[in-house]
Amino acid sequence: MSDYSAVGGVESFEYNRRDSARYDAALELIEEAIACYARLLNRAVANGNAAERDRLQADQAACVTEQRLLRPGDAAVDRVLSEYPALIAWLRDRIG
Repeated sequence: MSDYSAVGGVESFEYNRRDSARYDAALELIEEAIACYARLLNRAVANGNAAERDRLQADQAACVTEQRLLRPGDAAVDRVLSEYPALIAWLRDRIG
């Protein structure tokens, strides 16, 4: 059997419901972090704070990259599930 699905060369993989739920939860956490960064970016732009804007854009881009690379069953899913809640809480505190 091929390592790729019949749908456009997408790698095939098998995972169970638990892996699927954990992966979905990790994606939701990353999405929340990206949204928080967007709110802070809007504020930085409105305040004309270029240094803060650049830093926030880089941090948000790192989240987007992580989201694109994340795969069900990866150890990164565990890391996202353990680290992102604190990141989101910190970002929400900054948002106010």
